[in-house]
Amino acid sequence: MKSVNRLKPYISSLFFSCLVLAAPAFAGLKKWVDEEGNVHYGDRVPAKYLSKQHDTLNEQGLIVNTKKAMKTDAEISLEEENRKKKAEEDKQRLVEQRKQALRDRVLLDTFTTERDIEIARDARLDAIDSQISLANTLIESDEKKLENVQQRIKDIEGTGRVVPENLHKKVTAVSRQLENSYGFIEDKNTERQNTLIKFDEDVKRFRELKSKKRQQ
Repeated sequence: MKSVNRLKPYISSLFFSCLVLAAPAFAGLKKWVDEEGNVHYGDRVPAKYLSKQHDTLNEQGLIVNTKKAMKTDAEISLEEENRKKKAEEDKQRLVEQRKQALRDRVLLDTFTTERDIEIARDARLDAIDSQISLANTLIESDEKKLENVQQRIKDIEGTGRVVPENLHKKVTAVSRQLENSYGFIEDKNTERQNTLIKFDEDVKRFRELKSKKRQQ
């Protein structure tokens, strides 16, 4: 028993030395995964895996550094494309915010009440309706004109005579004018609908801005 007691200091010292020597064993150790998903450890990462993700361990075997896998040209290109897309979206968003701020200021500077907006809307709709009415009047006139010219051509052809070229040209001109008038009315009807939508949005926005102003 006495001999064992005498050896205790040496045993303790030896155990401590083993711990000290074992501790750095992990320091700088590399860890990587192969193509089949197997984990490997070593002092150096094989060249074929340097472009892949791999870790560096500390004395306790814990990961202290991770080198990410190198990106492919396709991944780099996609990231750059996404970056440019986001930058463009952010720029467009800023432009829209500035436009909205300008519209808000004009809305508040132009109108005092919702009734003012309704009056402006009705005046705009009346102007559009007048243009549509005038176009319809022109269409009625041109349709009669076209009908008369076509009847003259028919009468001439009925007698076996040659129809004058100017009559054919007149049919073409009147037909083109009618087509333009129909298109004009279609555009004005679309404008009328868009005007209603715009003024409805203006009224809603006007209410929001007035409400925020009162809360402030």
